[in-house]
Amino acid sequence: MFINRLTILMLVLAMSLFFGCSDSTSNDDKASNFELIQPTVDEVLTAGKGAPISAQTLFDNLDDYFVVSVRAASAYETGHIPGAINIPWKTIADDASLAMLPADKTQKIAVYCYTGHTGALATSVLNALGYDAYNLKFGMCSWTKNAEVRGTSPFSEETSSDFTTETTVNTPGSYELADPDYVSSQDADEVMQEAALAYLAGAAGTISAEDLYDLITDTDASNDPQILSVRASSIYSEQGHIPGAINIFWKEVAQEENLKKLDPSRDIVVYCYTGHTGGIATAALNLLGYKATNLKHGMCGWTKNAAIRGTSPFTEDDTWDFAYNTGTTP
Repeated sequence: MFINRLTILMLVLAMSLFFGCSDSTSNDDKASNFELIQPTVDEVLTAGKGAPISAQTLFDNLDDYFVVSVRAASAYETGHIPGAINIPWKTIADDASLAMLPADKTQKIAVYCYTGHTGALATSVLNALGYDAYNLKFGMCSWTKNAEVRGTSPFSEETSSDFTTETTVNTPGSYELADPDYVSSQDADEVMQEAALAYLAGAAGTISAEDLYDLITDTDASNDPQILSVRASSIYSEQGHIPGAINIFWKEVAQEENLKKLDPSRDIVVYCYTGHTGGIATAALNLLGYKATNLKHGMCGWTKNAAIRGTSPFTEDDTWDFAYNTGTTP
């Protein structure tokens, strides 16, 4: 009898150890926040979602879009695109804000801000959350010539910089991937929303060319950001880039092999041509746990050299004088 009881006791202990080890292994096998959302962020960028649309395109197809102004409420009241609702960009991922959007995520959403920069960030977040969003190129500055309704000054050659560039191909380092801890969940949608909320709560929006120049020329290497060009590789190597910048095309930024070229412990300044695709890449990196800021007006804000810019910046020829509504209702 004693032997039988001893045998039973040993079996119970063995089973306890087995199931205890099984639980531990299960916890170890849980996917990280990064692992849960990186494939979606990469898919969104690879598909080129969020690329800007022109004011003419939006005007011609206005009935096909659900329009969202991500400007301040006061700017919305001063003037907004007819039919647009207002969700300030830093609140675009809040539950209350998402409840204002179409339940059918296949519905096209047109997002606009002032110049296209914060509109790009909000658009990128919405696409990562499963919506079909498009950013209005140059924002409200392309929709109307009314300075009061624009709410800000558009790009101007008079205020653009003319800093030095280089054609040296800079070799990126190799780093561990970012490891954000937004929420204890295995639900990718929940993690993505928490990532968006965490990013938008402290997002800086943009950095000016002047401020970036001051950072990299102040002789204090400790505050130098990592600079990332998301323009085409041929533009980067043949026409020029900001000194020290590495190059990853914007559609490829969220691929793991490319993310390993970025230092998750450093600030990153992202730039493109005019600030639009740079904004998409910036938001994507922040969702994945990196600390990125978009260069305002992109390379057009850094240099006056047309060949190095690689595109034409905003001019009044890019703007229309379409109708707008005022007040608090669409």
